[in-house]
Amino acid sequence: MGPSITWAMFGDKEAKDDFSSSPKLGYLIDGVIEFPLKNKYSFITEGGFKQAGRKIKFNDGTWQNNATYRFVDLSMALRKSFNVRIKKNVSTRCFVNAGPNINYWLSGNGNVKTTALGNKYDVIFNQTPDANFHHNYMNDVNRWLFAMDLGIGTDANITKTQRLLIELRFGYGHTYIGKKTGTSKLDILGFEDNIKANFKTLTLTGCYVFDFDLRKSKFGKSTKDKEIKRRR
Repeated sequence: MGPSITWAMFGDKEAKDDFSSSPKLGYLIDGVIEFPLKNKYSFITEGGFKQAGRKIKFNDGTWQNNATYRFVDLSMALRKSFNVRIKKNVSTRCFVNAGPNINYWLSGNGNVKTTALGNKYDVIFNQTPDANFHHNYMNDVNRWLFAMDLGIGTDANITKTQRLLIELRFGYGHTYIGKKTGTSKLDILGFEDNIKANFKTLTLTGCYVFDFDLRKSKFGKSTKDKEIKRRR
């Protein structure tokens, strides 16, 4: 788990001229399973929950849309580790990893405000807009979002079977949150939006790892079974 910073990046030149993006704070909570491979490689799979979003300004910077989105977070990565010596008698490694990231967009809410007024809203997916100014109707969106993750970090043993892992990860989003025909409508005069945008995310996470040797556990079980058979 750990904090994240996300930027919205627009695909059209006109949108880049009309909208400016600011960093949006969020967080990540995942469970991790790591499978060791040969030559200090390992395969990583993760799954959990992520909160991110967009903070954009429009109408010459006089309006701001501060949106918070929630996702199911899934990722895989191939990791390469390197032994380093930071402290005596403490086994420590540095690592790099890369792999795909998949998010499923669950829900969202936000706040549109000017220098004088503000209005909170909930995101409504794929419904016909009406006059409810507390609903941001987002149609033809991509609920499945794909990205490529690149990470670096350090991994230190606390005990023989427990490790503390710190990682800095950059996620390069490829999927726009809206399709070509996608729209984002809020029934407030002066509201503008463009959902032909993807996310770039920087995340700093800490992870406590418990190691299990499945081969040893199977070996112990088979030996115990043999002892029971001999006693019979």
